[in-house]
Amino acid sequence: MNLQLLIIVILISCNNCLKQKNITANKLETNNKSLSVNKTIKGDVPKKENATEKKPEKIKIPVIKKIKPPPKMISLDLVREWAEKISEKLLEQEERVVHRKALLQKFSDINIKVRNGTAIVQKMAKDLEELLLRRTQAVENIMRRAEELANFNATPPEDYTFDYSVDLNVLKKMEVPESDLEKPYDCRSLNKVNLARSMHFDADVSMATSSVYVSPEVFDCNPDIVKHLYWSEGLLSVFKENYAQDSTMDFQYFCSAKGFLRHYPAALWESMYKLKLDADSVYDCRLRPWYVSAGGAPRDVLVLLDATGSMSNSTNQVIAKNFLLALLNALTDDDHVNVLKFNTKVQSLIRCFNEKFVPANHVNTAAITSKMDHYALTNKTDLKLVFRYAVQMLQKQRHTPDHPPSCQQIIIIVTDSVDRNYTELLRDLDPTGQIRLFVIWLHDPYGLRDSTREYGDIITCDRDGHFAELSTDADVTEQVMRILRILERPLVAQREQRLRVFSDVYAHVEDPRRAEYYWSQKENAEQAYRYRELRRDKKNLLSDQRLYKDYMHQESLEKYGYYYEGEDINYRLQISISVPVFDHITVENITKTLDEEWQRNSTRTYPVNRLLGVAGVDIPVDHLKMLLPYHQVGAGGTLFLIDHRGNIVLHDNLKPTFDGDILKPGYRTIDFSDIEQAGISHPPRYYPQEWKEFRKALVIDQAQGTRTILSKNIFEGGMRAIVEEREYHWSRILDHYTAVVVIPKYNRRRAVPSGNFTQELAKECLKTLSRSDFSIHPDWLYCRHVEPYFDSRNAEVLHFIRRRSDEPNFVMKKLKHLFSPIPPSLLEKTYQCDEELMAHMCKEAIATSQWAEDQKDPDEDASVQLGSVTAFFASESGLSRWQQYHAASRHADPPSGAEWARGPDEPWYARAAAAPGALLLHAPVTPHRRLRSSDATVAPVGTRAEWLTAARTIGHSEKGIIGVAGFHFYPQHLEDFLELITNFPCNEEEDDCETKCDGTIWSCVLVDEGGWIVAGDTSYTRTSNEDPVRRHLAAVHPAAMAALLDAKVFRLNWIHDYQGVCFNYEDSKDSATSIMVPSLLKSIWRSVTLLLTVSREIATILTLLINSNRAWADTEAEKEKRRNRLKRDYEREKFDRLFDEKVLVNRTTFAACDRSRPMYELQRTAQAMSALKRTPAACSWPLGAAIVPDTNLLLLAIYNVCPYTGKPVPDPLNNEPVDMVKVTKLMKKEVDWNMLDPASRLACWRNIEPLPGRPPHMQCYPHNYTQEEGYRQCGPWLPDPDPETASHSELTKLMPHVVPVLLLIYINNLYVQL
Repeated sequence: MNLQLLIIVILISCNNCLKQKNITANKLETNNKSLSVNKTIKGDVPKKENATEKKPEKIKIPVIKKIKPPPKMISLDLVREWAEKISEKLLEQEERVVHRKALLQKFSDINIKVRNGTAIVQKMAKDLEELLLRRTQAVENIMRRAEELANFNATPPEDYTFDYSVDLNVLKKMEVPESDLEKPYDCRSLNKVNLARSMHFDADVSMATSSVYVSPEVFDCNPDIVKHLYWSEGLLSVFKENYAQDSTMDFQYFCSAKGFLRHYPAALWESMYKLKLDADSVYDCRLRPWYVSAGGAPRDVLVLLDATGSMSNSTNQVIAKNFLLALLNALTDDDHVNVLKFNTKVQSLIRCFNEKFVPANHVNTAAITSKMDHYALTNKTDLKLVFRYAVQMLQKQRHTPDHPPSCQQIIIIVTDSVDRNYTELLRDLDPTGQIRLFVIWLHDPYGLRDSTREYGDIITCDRDGHFAELSTDADVTEQVMRILRILERPLVAQREQRLRVFSDVYAHVEDPRRAEYYWSQKENAEQAYRYRELRRDKKNLLSDQRLYKDYMHQESLEKYGYYYEGEDINYRLQISISVPVFDHITVENITKTLDEEWQRNSTRTYPVNRLLGVAGVDIPVDHLKMLLPYHQVGAGGTLFLIDHRGNIVLHDNLKPTFDGDILKPGYRTIDFSDIEQAGISHPPRYYPQEWKEFRKALVIDQAQGTRTILSKNIFEGGMRAIVEEREYHWSRILDHYTAVVVIPKYNRRRAVPSGNFTQELAKECLKTLSRSDFSIHPDWLYCRHVEPYFDSRNAEVLHFIRRRSDEPNFVMKKLKHLFSPIPPSLLEKTYQCDEELMAHMCKEAIATSQWAEDQKDPDEDASVQLGSVTAFFASESGLSRWQQYHAASRHADPPSGAEWARGPDEPWYARAAAAPGALLLHAPVTPHRRLRSSDATVAPVGTRAEWLTAARTIGHSEKGIIGVAGFHFYPQHLEDFLELITNFPCNEEEDDCETKCDGTIWSCVLVDEGGWIVAGDTSYTRTSNEDPVRRHLAAVHPAAMAALLDAKVFRLNWIHDYQGVCFNYEDSKDSATSIMVPSLLKSIWRSVTLLLTVSREIATILTLLINSNRAWADTEAEKEKRRNRLKRDYEREKFDRLFDEKVLVNRTTFAACDRSRPMYELQRTAQAMSALKRTPAACSWPLGAAIVPDTNLLLLAIYNVCPYTGKPVPDPLNNEPVDMVKVTKLMKKEVDWNMLDPASRLACWRNIEPLPGRPPHMQCYPHNYTQEEGYRQCGPWLPDPDPETASHSELTKLMPHVVPVLLLIYINNLYVQL
């Protein structure tokens, strides 16, 4: 039968071939499986053959290939069957190891309470307010003592020395000056101070004394400064008294207006820095925000920058930039600023800042300073028009809506010439005298002089300002300080009220300029690495493949946001409380020597209203967190703290660093709307109207309130988010900070064990925790020593439970410190406890004791398919208990449950609480983590980011969630199980073979509700620690995700990253080095001097050669020097032969910027579920899908044959910069982004949609023109009268009175004689 079918197929095939060639076939004869042709086609002439008999032509039978039918579509029923098997396996594993019913029975008598967000936030606000008031009282104690000591005016002994914070712990040698013109640092102590590492202060400290750090621009051995250093020693007593009353006190200090910082405890200055840099210190306490704010901020500052042609070809532009840098660094975020350049036009350095003031935050000031290198110097100007424009702009600012009122307004003009006296003009423009004027005269000491000094003195004196000369950039800081001292006058003049300044969040002693320098060091290290690679293997380094790899490594940081955001260094973010200290002097005489032939003195008497300094106390954010009731907000809830502008002070999603150890440039200006984001999808910075109204109510209008709004609960480093209804409760603290509590609407009820932390409870708790493994939340208070003693939090908590079980009268707080030469014992150390949290934790420990102690390993055969697991229970109190189950065949041993010690803060806890009743499978997600240096590596992500977690709530949201229980297991086991059930062995030649997931035509993947691949991404292998742990469906199978989006199975939303960093390539053409040249006269003089010097040296050499006998003799040292020189020349020549420009690093700078990351949400609507029932249909619906029952998983069988040609599907692993052009079109704003540099683009972008704030809580002391009349002693300084002239003048005044008296005496004598 088969042979007949074969013959029929061959006949049909041959017949078709002959018809196509227009020939007639002869009679077919079958002979040994060949065909003989006996006929010819009519009209054809047969070929002649030598043989008389024609031989039949043999044709081979063609080989028939089996034609494969098109691939069959996978059966939807089969996909559902696989999904059910996966569900059964997960639920079976949960049943065998978790024992939910046993856990639930132990909590049968637990109390259920409604979560009261208002009560929680009020408690939070009360605790924080009490802390702030205690710290304020301590600061005022320092202030009063400082004023007393300064008023006493003690004289320091001649041999007085002070403890300098730098190199405090080493024995020092006396520094010998290099020349007689230098003064020795003989006022610094040479002694060594014994220090100990303190975890509380995060530094090497000595509690026995205080120490001093002096600003770099200050010579601390100046007699006037030594006097202040001496009397400030007396602050030690009040420092110790404050610490004795409350040992949780952090650094206390007094920053003197003279430029030094005395702090307690004494600390090694280098140990307080997190970045160990070989660079000069730039720290000056007088320029820190807490100091400047204590002088009476906020202010409107308008800087007028001379951009005329006379400013070119000199050092003036460099000095102007350095002055502006120092000035902007001294302003606070409450100040408003703009910098206008003027020549024939007056306009802002940044176009979008024209006609307005912007907050002096880091983003805006960085944009301004970046433009200092790129503005043109040309033409001339009319200062009359410039002053008119500036005054009108300031007057307009007073009436700008939504602008907090400013205490003072000032104009600072930076110029090289003032051509006339503008006093009358300024009086007409500002008749009330509210605007101060400062003139900074930039002039070359070798250049020409004009009347600028005379005119500048007159107009600034009349406008209650200051005139200063700047010929070098060495004293720019001092000139900025003079401006600030003048602005302090209204505050100090009233002499009664003291400001209480609560600062913004900042990083202890760090400075943004150090981060910029450190970044340049990292790029230097990258360049050195490439040079080493060049010498080792030039061919490999410069190959196309390697060059492309290195290019994409750097390009991916900017284009896709692959930079590492881990916090490898804790920068100790903190706030400060500061109070100004007034100088008791109210009047002083100023004497100066006149520039005249006789060098006479001139003296004036001025009123004095200046600060002696500022006293302060630090409060680290980590210390604040221990006071907050995190355990009361439950799963998905959060607490945070904002200031009066809405900026974040404390939030779990704050990411202050990048590249592991560099502070982000905008970490201090993150608005709460940048982290707490609206739930509906919206373009970046284009806030929904409802959200703007909510923010206005919270920040400005209402001191207390509650609002329910749809928002995103962002977690896992910004990689995931849950869109949900959330309740926001807030309460104002001392009219400055605002405490906010956020509770998801589904988590309204909480299960609370009843009872107090009694002695009996402690005994029972100690018994169970000592017998089994447990962990607690590492950041919560529980019970904690002020200065940690134990190596682990578990040991510390067990110590306090043991103390409570042994001591009937155990107190929950012991904060008073006793100073003694004998170190305190363990029982004498200071501590504090949260009694409610300890009782809650102990109750749950007792309830779970049997579960933690009595569980047995299940049969090995039953658990082998999901391998070794760690079963766990985590509660709202932060307690975690676990049991480890070992399988006979396993990929990895079960880890300790302590890897997931954060309980309610773990991502799987919040996700399980958001989907109660379902078994939630959590697959950790990590971003790309690339460092700037190619040869540097990041730390491994660790077990918690690799293992999968199956979790389910214990209890129910309507009755109260007790906790979350589940198991952790290795992901490869799920991969193996998925492969086992979906890629089964089958003979494809059989007709009844079911379509399977072979990884070629069909691929089966498990994804969660966010679209992240949990299992089935077999083509992906992590090659380094920089790579993400898993990929997203949108990146691996874009066609499938596009189809699911079109069917509304998934919805696309966005997580906006307003804490992003962008990297801009440096442009060598715009370098500031091109303007760092002296004036023409100075250049000529230096050239002449150089020619004379060279001529003299040449003449000397010629004289020696002519008049001396030649002698050649090489010493051993000279021979060695020659050998070294030859070796160096050889190495240089070798390197020159190797060098290629391709080895050079593309230098970059970093700046704050906005980025966006897509997020996908699985929709469980009727429409979405109906779409999942569609049968696969090749390229139109290239998938079969099924929900995995009782889980959050979706099983997809994806058809791989059809290539995807549609629009790109966004990948959540890409954190791309915001397309400003596109968004501004949506906002109907017109901005020419192409005309702006990167820093300016960011500043303009963030000011398109300004976020208003409240004015500071401090009382404002404005500039009163009439009250400062004593300072306006304008005009030339007149010489003091000589003593002889003064006595003659007095005699002349007495002559009218003396002559009559003498005449009477004379007459009287005549009368007597007669």
